Amino acid sequence: MNDEDIGKILTNTGLAQFGDSLLNFAYSIAITETTGRPRGIKVQDKILADAAAKAGLRKRLPKRIGRGDVANSLEALLGHVWLQKMLTLEEIVSCLKLESLDPTKNFAVLADVALSKLRKQS
Repeated sequence: MNDEDIGKILTNTGLAQFGDSLLNFAYSIAITETTGRPRGIKVQDKILADAAAKAGLRKRLPKRIGRGDVANSLEALLGHVWLQKMLTLEEIVSCLKLESLDPTKNFAVLADVALSKLRKQS
């Protein structure tokens, strides 16, 4: 998949909305399984935007966009790879349960995994 196609995925608002729900659900599962206590968590845009930047998604986006749009790019990417059955919910949760005190690192690892799945598709 070329950079232009990836750019279209990263800026797709429908995918971002779906990915937002998917990531919140997956992260809630990861935290629940890790702590043993049921939790419902909304992932902060700052965490997702920082993870997207660490994974190199920021450089694939238009120059002047805000943190929310950068966070949306990660949500869109994950929504796309899940809908295309390139990544399972279990694989997403597994990445989010990595032993790291910084959830940004876990989301960055997840973004890297998703990008590698997209590249293998082409």
